[in-house]
Amino acid sequence: MTAGLLHPKKGAHNVICDISGRKVRSDKTRKTWQNFITSEEDYDPKHPQLTLRPRSEKLGVKPTRVRPTPKFVTEVDPNSLNGKI
Repeated sequence: MTAGLLHPKKGAHNVICDISGRKVRSDKTRKTWQNFITSEEDYDPKHPQLTLRPRSEKLGVKPTRVRPTPKFVTEVDPNSLNGKI
C-alpha cells in the first residue's frame, strides 16, 4: 500500500469544498478569486476579460467650419438704398 493513503501530511485537515460540497483534504484545495475554497478539480481561474480597463473616449464633435464674425451696421448710408424706400 502507498504510505500517503495511510499517513496523510501533518497539518492537513478536512475541508468542505464551497463549489461541490465534498469533503477534501486541505493540502488539495485552492482559493479562487472570489474567496471560495475549492478542490483542485473544481478550481476555475479568473477570466482575463474581467480585469480590462476601458480606454477613455474622445467625445465631442470638432467644428467643421469657422463661424463668421458678426457684422454690425452702425450707420445707414442714404446712397446705398438706391431708392428702395
